[in-house]
Amino acid sequence: MELPANIDAVYYDAFAPEKQPEMWNEEIIDKLYSSMAPGGTLTTYCAKGVIRRRLQSAGFTVERLPGPANGKREILRATRAV
Repeated sequence: MELPANIDAVYYDAFAPEKQPEMWNEEIIDKLYSSMAPGGTLTTYCAKGVIRRRLQSAGFTVERLPGPANGKREILRATRAV
């Protein structure tokens, strides 16, 4: 997977980890982190604990935020340290 350097924002809208596990592995999360600019933000509808911990393990600071009004309870926002 080739990514440009210094990405400011990523909206990660992969299918759930159970449906598309290859999109949620450590290698991809680490690659996203290393490609992000300091202060860059990744958001995702996936709020599963395993994904939150995986993002944290890569180095992101992760926050749970209220989901949209369509009934999704939470989303995640992951930020690369400045």
